[in-house]
Amino acid sequence: MKSNFASILAFFVASAATPVMAAGDSVSQAGGCCGKNATAPALKVIAAEAAQPVAAHEEHAGHMLEGYAVVSTALYKDDLAAAQKAATGMVKHDKESAMAKPAQAIADAKSIEDARKHFKALSDVAIPIAKDEKKMHVAHCPMAMGGKGANWLQKVEDEVQNPYMGAKMPHCGKIVK
Repeated sequence: MKSNFASILAFFVASAATPVMAAGDSVSQAGGCCGKNATAPALKVIAAEAAQPVAAHEEHAGHMLEGYAVVSTALYKDDLAAAQKAATGMVKHDKESAMAKPAQAIADAKSIEDARKHFKALSDVAIPIAKDEKKMHVAHCPMAMGGKGANWLQKVEDEVQNPYMGAKMPHCGKIVK
């Protein structure tokens, strides 16, 4: 699992400088994601996506949710630097996404506690966006946010990986959806 986290983190950190593309997409040497400076195959993907109803500025939702998962896992592992790098990659990928502002707040966080506070705001935006994702599960910790409770998304269903409590209580909570 650690090597899986490392490879996902490396991918998303690299995406801060390199566009993230879905399988089958292609881009020109000039780069660009999802159409900007893209070759014809990527443009076909964009045309297919444009035909589907998508919330304003959430054309990159899948990529943003991948970044979200990396941020969540980094916070679960108490790794502020990794969470900040992944959040920076999210912002660079789509500055117009509803997830960009809370991701930027995580990138700018001065402490892990501050990052976790902003992660709640990121989760509040990401959960409705991910509602149709079959690979993402909503988890809840009643002790998060000073006992007020908080939800988050995670890919694994068999083990709670609590980004709000980290090493202090890594498995506190339950999968609710």
